[in-house]
Amino acid sequence: MLKLDRISVRYGATLGVDRISLEVREGELVTLIGANGAGKSTTLRAINGLEPLAGGSIHFDGHLISGATPAAIIDRGISHCPEGRRVFPQLTVRENLEMGAYRRLDRQRVASDMERMFDRFPRLRERAGQVAGTLSGGEQQMLAIARALMSRPRLVMFDEPSLGLAPNIVEQIFGLVLEIRAEGTTVLMVEQNAYAALEMCDRGYLLENGRIVDQGSAAQMLANPEIRRAYLGG
Repeated sequence: MLKLDRISVRYGATLGVDRISLEVREGELVTLIGANGAGKSTTLRAINGLEPLAGGSIHFDGHLISGATPAAIIDRGISHCPEGRRVFPQLTVRENLEMGAYRRLDRQRVASDMERMFDRFPRLRERAGQVAGTLSGGEQQMLAIARALMSRPRLVMFDEPSLGLAPNIVEQIFGLVLEIRAEGTTVLMVEQNAYAALEMCDRGYLLENGRIVDQGSAAQMLANPEIRRAYLGG
């Protein structure tokens, strides 16, 4: 479904991502793990068109999308739930969800999808008229996930969905990611909690200093002694 072929992203003289290749098959949950600054978030931003490529190509469903605008990439069926949630703080919960569907023309189905999100996230229904900046961290993460789903994506990218959340909320958020995948949406996830990410995923990629240094099934990566020592606490 998604294929990155030797992509590079440059920040001035520095390569943030250095000739990485990966693929995500339809229906999979694939995770990218690695330390801070390894290039994980940059990779997602390159996929959704927010970072221009210095080399390589990105294809989705066999179509070249590198060089396309973020809006065109959303139209192709890729959605992004960004690191730090990035809700629109001065807009209400309902308005944030509407922003997630701003590219859609089927307004009747948008309304029904919003009801579906409120059914899935009852807390958001309770706060539909509340400005998003006043929500708790967990509520904002729920809103960011719901907003990402409002475009009806075929592939959704999650960037650090557990960041800064209490353990009980983290468990809830990971459960939602698994539900989304079980419903047929393909998932590409960046997550610093490497153990939890590998427990959830089908396959994983390990990034270090902008390069992929290991990849494999979840079981293979969990059993790798070097990954266990460096990222899984032994």
